[in-house]
Amino acid sequence: MMKDKSTLLKVSILFLAIQLVLIFQLHNLGQPSYARSVMATTSIWMLYTFLEARYGFYMNTYVRGIVILSLLCDSFFGSYLDFYQASFTFDKVLHIFGSYSISLFAYILAIQLLDHPLSSSFKFFFILSLGLSLGAFYEILEFLTDTFSHPTPVSQPSLLDTDLDLISDLIGAMIAAIHGTYRTFMNHNF
Repeated sequence: MMKDKSTLLKVSILFLAIQLVLIFQLHNLGQPSYARSVMATTSIWMLYTFLEARYGFYMNTYVRGIVILSLLCDSFFGSYLDFYQASFTFDKVLHIFGSYSISLFAYILAIQLLDHPLSSSFKFFFILSLGLSLGAFYEILEFLTDTFSHPTPVSQPSLLDTDLDLISDLIGAMIAAIHGTYRTFMNHNF
């Protein structure tokens, strides 16, 4: 948790305000599937923030910042400015950065449940596994969304897109694993 609950509250309110403006703008632009996507990621992040404050989870400020930055890049650049359609590389770069940030985020949450420090090699593979698992899960969600709700535009236009997303997730998770192996994100050495 952030050292100061008022700072956590201010950051959360600012993030929520930006996301709500983007959701309404996307709706006004006739992009309901993008608006729903932003609404879903915003809801998940706000739920985590509530649980963090309620149950005293710890989240490193740097990791919180990069997760929020990746969510804002997704909603503003990807959805609102429509970089997902306008730029082939944007999605891949955001997959790398998003995988990096979510891998570190998941690692910090997971290690809070452990009772003992992790060796460097185990820490590396643990972070890598978390990142790859979450990336694969995200691709499955994109597939299910495309299959059942038929959004416009589709999330996965081809198998090549899915494969490149997974490769980008691997790169991001690998960077996170290297970073997490040599950097302590908590007060104790997990």
